[in-house]
Amino acid sequence: MEKYYQSAKTYILDHKKEFIRGGAIALGIAIIILGLALYSYNNPGQPKLVYEPANACDLLTLDEAKTFLGESTINGVNKTPVQTGVITTSQCGYSDGKVDVENAMVIALNVRTGINDAGIELNKAQFESGIPAENVEILSNIGDQAYFNTKLGQLNVLKQSTWVLISYGPGADPQANKLEDAVKLAKKVFSANE
Repeated sequence: MEKYYQSAKTYILDHKKEFIRGGAIALGIAIIILGLALYSYNNPGQPKLVYEPANACDLLTLDEAKTFLGESTINGVNKTPVQTGVITTSQCGYSDGKVDVENAMVIALNVRTGINDAGIELNKAQFESGIPAENVEILSNIGDQAYFNTKLGQLNVLKQSTWVLISYGPGADPQANKLEDAVKLAKKVFSANE
């Protein structure tokens, strides 16, 4: 064993400069990588993604939409989240598949997600300022805040970082959308997100 120890010691002493040079290069690379990581993290011009953006069609899948619209349901709109500042938006739409557009039943979801604390605050402020003065029913049985716009037939639900706007009913006559149906759909949407 002593022989191997002496052999290793001799090898290290003979190649001391290479070991020092290699260690210095490795240390330099580590410092550069750390510097780039810190710069990227602290760069104020880039929004930091903290919360996962919601994808509307993940909140209500085609199979789940079929329970509301029937087996012939088709997916007409599936837009993945698009980031604008501290908010992402996503859209999803389903139709019962009827060729007669006048009698078609549809589901449309528009989802806004705050990607960080500033986005959540902006989402909440815009949700609250968007509540109409008329033709509105305030709800307390779903999400953190919710209201139904009777004129547009739209249910708006704010829960944590996500604001979901739901239209569910006759595509040609949104004012015929029923609050009870929209609430049932919203509960399905938010149960998938828990």
